[in-house]
Amino acid sequence: MLKKIIIVTLTLIMFVTGIPNPGFATGSESLSVLSIAQSAEECLLLGYVCIPFGCMVSLFPPIPGDFICHNVPVALVETVSGPGQTVIPFIGTVMSLLGQTFGLGSGGASSHKDTDNLQYFESHVFELPIYPILEFMNPLLRMCPLAGMDTFMVNYLSEVDPVGWRSGTSDFIDVSTMLSSELVSLTGLCSVSGAVTTVTGISLSDICMGTWGATYPRTGFSNTHSEPVASGIAAYRASRVVAEPLLRVVFVPRPLLSASPTMQLAYPFSGKPLSCFPVGTTPVAWDNVDTKLPKGTGYLWILWEKTCCCLPATGCV
Repeated sequence: MLKKIIIVTLTLIMFVTGIPNPGFATGSESLSVLSIAQSAEECLLLGYVCIPFGCMVSLFPPIPGDFICHNVPVALVETVSGPGQTVIPFIGTVMSLLGQTFGLGSGGASSHKDTDNLQYFESHVFELPIYPILEFMNPLLRMCPLAGMDTFMVNYLSEVDPVGWRSGTSDFIDVSTMLSSELVSLTGLCSVSGAVTTVTGISLSDICMGTWGATYPRTGFSNTHSEPVASGIAAYRASRVVAEPLLRVVFVPRPLLSASPTMQLAYPFSGKPLSCFPVGTTPVAWDNVDTKLPKGTGYLWILWEKTCCCLPATGCV
């Protein structure tokens, strides 16, 4: 509890007082942890379940418990159009330090022509202490303890993994790449991924992005006319790099989105009519096609997983 109070207090002080975008942060505005947490509330409450006396906290002695399930934020992914860009002050600080040491972001940005559908995004996977703030904002809502992001952490910066993110070369020795490029394209398995869960023991959620296409090779490039869809593709691929970092430069590997991948488009706008949806959901349900990404900024995605726990019974009150 003390740790949670300290995290929430420091976070609010840091970001309410307005830390400027440092170093490589080129966006015209910066996002605070508090503003991201406010965007996240909708997904947290989606599908929330509390079953009174639905479990047992312990059997000896017998103590009844309330069974609780809800979404939790497990990672954030920012996609930007050029190396070194960010709208997150924390990421800007990290990239500035790396830039001073390794010359990060000195290369030119990969781009696409307006006359074709080739899109490109750099991607940053990281954590901010969103979950303690969500608990603080919902004091009467029973939530699973220690279930989501509660610290500052950078998992992956595509600028530090330039060959992997721009070419996906190492992915071509992965069986998932073969499934993505061959089985998926030839049989249309991605379009029926809701019915087929595995191929030769590999989860389709790893190799398919539903209507978004094949996951592998995991690069920042995609072929789509929609900028938000291209951002979603880059964000999901980056999360899979963090989960399966074979021959990739990943600071902190983590098993992200292993069971029920769900994403939320949180910035610069929320998806309409859906805000929180499974990876690969048809763009018709969430792509604001009339909203353009402001120059110099990026998209922010919140990655979610379902968690369940048993807490001492109060009858869900």
